[in-house]
Amino acid sequence: MKKGSTGDCPLVWVIIGVAGSGKTVIGRLLAERLESDFLEGDRRHPRSNILKMQSQTPLEDADRHQWLAEIKEDMDRAVAKKQETVITCSALKVSYRKQLTALDRVQLVWLDVSRADLECRLQRRGNHYMKPDMLTSQLGAFEPIEPDENVIKIDGRLPPAKIVDELLSQATWLYPNLEKPWWQRVE
Repeated sequence: MKKGSTGDCPLVWVIIGVAGSGKTVIGRLLAERLESDFLEGDRRHPRSNILKMQSQTPLEDADRHQWLAEIKEDMDRAVAKKQETVITCSALKVSYRKQLTALDRVQLVWLDVSRADLECRLQRRGNHYMKPDMLTSQLGAFEPIEPDENVIKIDGRLPPAKIVDELLSQATWLYPNLEKPWWQRVE
């Protein structure tokens, strides 16, 4: 987590973590609180990736290339329009996170959740293509956050409203101008 001036303008928030960590729930709640756009990164997966995951076959780097490129395009558009946006993306590897944070104005948020809690959450969710059996491959692919990465770490086991409160508390320390609505932070 680095203190910087990026918060002087609208940010692109990328909520990261493995399946079941709560990216969508927290992303939507954060977007609501910020009165910003919300984009679900899983919707950028091509059909071939979804079919692969439904068949319990882990994705490889080659499978994720186009998906990450499309998320990056969404981020580029948000920055160009100077519009605060919240996006979800597992961003399992350091190289993916570096690709997504190549732009200024990007803040990663990692929802840290124990394996046992992730397993329980995935068992309860029946209408998603990411099944509990795929958790092992996601945890295996997840590369630890490096000290130089611009990531706010949040305990993903907290209730959703408390997660967003904690996130905004940490982010406001980093970017004091976050106390203003995003449309008042346009350069």
